[in-house]
This record gives sequence, C-alpha cells and structure tokens, in this order.
Amino acid sequence: MLLNGKLQGQAFAKQRNVAPVHTSRTAVHGISSRGKLVVRQALEVPPSRATAANELESLSRVSSVVPDTYAFETLVPGAKMAAASVSAATLRSVLVGQSLGHKPFENAINAALAAGRAASSPLSATSDPLDRAMVNVGAMLSDCVTGRVETVVDPRLANDEAAQVAKVRSLAAAYAALHVPRDRLVFALPATWAGTQAARVLEAEGIATTIYMVYSMAQGVAAMQAGASVLRVVVSRIHDWYDKNPGVIRNPNGPRELAGVPSSYDPGMELVKELYCYGRRFHPKTKIMAAGLRSRKDVMDLAGVDYLVLPGRLMSQLEQVATDQGYNDGLSAVEGSSGVEAALTTAVAAARVMHKWEPLTEESWRSGLGLAASELLDSTLKRRCRDMDELLVLLKDRISSSAE
Repeated sequence: MLLNGKLQGQAFAKQRNVAPVHTSRTAVHGISSRGKLVVRQALEVPPSRATAANELESLSRVSSVVPDTYAFETLVPGAKMAAASVSAATLRSVLVGQSLGHKPFENAINAALAAGRAASSPLSATSDPLDRAMVNVGAMLSDCVTGRVETVVDPRLANDEAAQVAKVRSLAAAYAALHVPRDRLVFALPATWAGTQAARVLEAEGIATTIYMVYSMAQGVAAMQAGASVLRVVVSRIHDWYDKNPGVIRNPNGPRELAGVPSSYDPGMELVKELYCYGRRFHPKTKIMAAGLRSRKDVMDLAGVDYLVLPGRLMSQLEQVATDQGYNDGLSAVEGSSGVEAALTTAVAAARVMHKWEPLTEESWRSGLGLAASELLDSTLKRRCRDMDELLVLLKDRISSSAE
C-alpha cells in the first residue's frame, strides 16, 4: 500500500560487516560507476586500540569502501544500507528482473505511475511519470538507508544547464512532498560544462551534487571550482581507451614512449591521484571516488582516496588476507600483511608540485578535455541515454497496461 506517497514495508540490502570497531567518520554517500550502490563506513581507529583486521577492514580505515553491486540483487529483510542510488539502469533492472527482492520496488514504480491520476497523492503535482517513479523509489530507499540517496539526473539534459537545474529542483520538491529532507539527498550530474555549471547553482542552494563521467583534469577542476560534493572517476574506462589507442601519448609530462612497447603509466590511476592532491590543496570540500579498479595493486595504490568502489572479487581477496594491524608494536600475531597504509594523504598532496588553475571558461574547459576525455564523455553519454530510452519504453508500457 502507498502511504504519504511511499510504499510501506521493509526492503533492505544485505551488507557485510566491515569491522567490529567504532567508526568516527561516515561516508556522505557512495555510488558505483554503473548506477550501483552501497557505502561502507570509513573506520578511523588508532592501530594500538583496534582489533586485528583483514586487509579489507584495514583498507576501510583509510578509505570508504563501496561494494560494486546492485542493492536490488541482495535485498533481504533486516539489514540497513548506508546509501543508495536511483538511476535509469536501476529502475530498468527492477522492471525486467525476476527476483522476489525486486517486487517491493516494482510496486513503488507502479504506484508512482498511478499517482498521476490520483489528485490526493503527494506526487500528483509532479507531471513527469519518470520523475514520479524515480522519486517514489528513492523515497522508499531513504527509509532503508542511514545516509543519502543519490538520484541520477536524466542524461538527455547533459548539455542544458538550465534544464538540469530545473529538473533537480523539481525532483527535490517531489522528495520534499514525500517528507524526504534535502540533507538525505544527492543528485548526480554528468561532467559536461553544463553539468558542472548546474552543480554550481545547486550547491549554492544547499543541494549536494556528484559529478560523474570525469575523464580529465579539466572536468575535475571545473567541478571543484563549481563546489561539487563528489567527483567519480572510472579508472578502467580510461585504461581501456588508451589500450585501444596505443598511438596516443599516455604521459605528456614523462619520457618519450616507444611505439609498441607496453607502458607502466596508467592515465586513469594517475588522474585519480592528481585530482585527490589538487582537491586537498585547493578545494577540500570536494571528495574523490575511484571506480573500475581491477587488481589488488590498484586498490593499494589508491588507498586513502575518499571512496573506493570495489567489485566482489577484489573484496573477497582482501578479506582473505589477515594482517597484524591492531596489535601493539612487537606483538604480531599473524604472518603476512602488516595492514593497508594510505598511499594518498594530505601530506602527499602538500608535497606534490602543482599550480592552481585559473577559473575555467567553457572555451578553456573544452580545450583542456583532450581526445580521450572527449571520446569517453561522448560514448558514456550515449550509453546512458540508451538506458533512459529503454526505461521510458518500459514505463510507457506500464502506463498503457494500467489504463486498460
């Protein structure tokens, strides 16, 4: 049943226990590279007072670890999520999925679509059925999480600043009608020039934003200058682009690269490091999220960044490695790893030689994109728009079926 616009009933996502110790810092929110979710808490405990930890637990003391999995795939009664995301991809997975865990969210979508015909519904003032579906599922998830719910803004608006601002304001108002406060929400905008400028307006109004599809320093700096809350970098996409384009120079500031000779320089990893250091030096409000990590080495090289999105395979590997972290000096009780040390810290950022960028204009932003970021931004936007088109067909079919 629908009460105050929200589907009632408990639907929660299962979440592994990261560490049996108290946390002194909680991640604001965390969403993975493909509209996925669930944030873990970052644990800050002096090693001499902490219990023994495996590498995953040790890592969670220096970075917030985000499991790269759909919450809808792991819904079980009784567990609380730390954060959640609503996007075209997640709603589509609900509508086409066969899992019983999807059913409560499918009911929420159906109720939102029907709300357009019910003047008594809090969502009746929201004319767009897509917005009603996104908000009703997001409002339902807000009852299931301790942190924020991220709503991914329609990617078809990526190059229209005013339309993105208007859309977020409309979504925020719809959430307010369902009694979801603004401080429980964050809105994801693409790393286009229009997207970063929309973030500037929204952040000034107290609406938190995430900028995703970040593939270059120009995009990241523009988002920082706009005051975005979080930047998301998908390392693997950048890595794969350079593998497919071997003639492109990976490190413009490094030694000359020989054609056909494998390079150890990973532009995606280096972009995360540079954004982290730049942000710590000049824009400490903005947090950095790294996704698309494929190896334990990738994880260790970025340990200390604000958010790390990890696939289940890597999380299992890290869980299986015991460490002696947590024992007093000289009392090692295990063999092997001594624990995860932060590779990225404020001290590392302070020691890095970098200049502060002048305020970017659209022209300087475009000239700073580079070939990789330009192509990746374009291809990612097209893929996101296809997801949206597929979702709209499904919603149209639902509306037509319910009207018969």
